[in-house]
Amino acid sequence: MENYVILYNPHSGGGKGLNIAKEIEPLMGDHNYIYQDMTKITDYDGFFAQLPLGTDIILTGGDGTLNSFINNADCDNLNRKLYFYASGSGNDFARDIKYPKRTKPLCINEFVKNLPTAKIKDKVYKFINCVGSGMDGYCCAEVERLRALGKKRANYTLVAIKALLGAYKPCDATVTVDGVTKTYKHAWLVPTMNGRFFGGGFMSAPNQDRLNSEKSLTVVAMHSNNFFQIVLAFLRL
Repeated sequence: MENYVILYNPHSGGGKGLNIAKEIEPLMGDHNYIYQDMTKITDYDGFFAQLPLGTDIILTGGDGTLNSFINNADCDNLNRKLYFYASGSGNDFARDIKYPKRTKPLCINEFVKNLPTAKIKDKVYKFINCVGSGMDGYCCAEVERLRALGKKRANYTLVAIKALLGAYKPCDATVTVDGVTKTYKHAWLVPTMNGRFFGGGFMSAPNQDRLNSEKSLTVVAMHSNNFFQIVLAFLRL
């Protein structure tokens, strides 16, 4: 038998995080499992050090769970297998690597090493899918705000519709890529993409490969002063 520690967020899935995590056992088979509430881990290095020898990790959740893990655990030096069980409301990572939601956990060590970083307000963050700016940043922040208020039906698409109807105002964006600086008038979205998808299934960078040998990213600028053109483009993402 093999040993696995299953990391879950009890607040995910409308408070059903533990029950969702227990879906993993029938998929993986008869092994030894330890369930751990990841919101209670303050030191991942210390937590991993006290695990039985040969214990691998199964991370359950969505993009938010992945983002939290990569920014708190030393994924570049992880000396055990890391599996992922996609079960969140946002699954752009799983969608990008063509891993079906709620199927047998997939080993993802290669996807969490040498990740790109973003410096925001003097703090450096790793990111696995993208860094949103403009309306994307507004939508992500608004979804988190609504969920914190207990709005279970809060999702990116509904918030984006609200933003398009006037909650968000476009602005000018100055972007520098490979030493070349451009300014875009009436910019709505300027995400920097490590994967192809953002916002729960919007494919904004169809040619981006998160495992490309050059570790290059794709910067997408959506800009226009024609409101209906933007709505149509957004619907096509």
